[in-house]
Amino acid sequence: MSMEAKGSTLLKVVGYIFVILGILSLCIQIGGLISDDIIATVQGSVIGELFILDSGTLAVGMLVSVAELAAGYMAVKMASNLLYARTLRYYGIGLLVLFVVEALFYFGANGNVSWIAYGILFVLSALYVIGAWMNEKAAK
Repeated sequence: MSMEAKGSTLLKVVGYIFVILGILSLCIQIGGLISDDIIATVQGSVIGELFILDSGTLAVGMLVSVAELAAGYMAVKMASNLLYARTLRYYGIGLLVLFVVEALFYFGANGNVSWIAYGILFVLSALYVIGAWMNEKAAK
């Protein structure tokens, strides 16, 4: 019977949540990008330019969704391997920074942000970092 490090279970749970959220978010972003292109084609060039600007916002969202999906996948795959604990901790810190930058980007572009959604993402990122830190501590 093998014993897993204390942070492995936490990392796997948070990793699965990030994978699910990343897939959902990516689907929403792709749907938004497709609908913007359709509306821009139908409406004409002036309104089309507004939708191109909005597509930049969608592109940022897609980039963050892919990063979220990748970090979740890495957590699920590497949670049991203590050699990757430090790498996973850096991924978690990177997610925190990425979510802060994304929230500030959306706030600057729209003047408002869903702070509850970002609060949940910040908490999940913090749990990701804590799980990786627990694994790193167990590896020493």
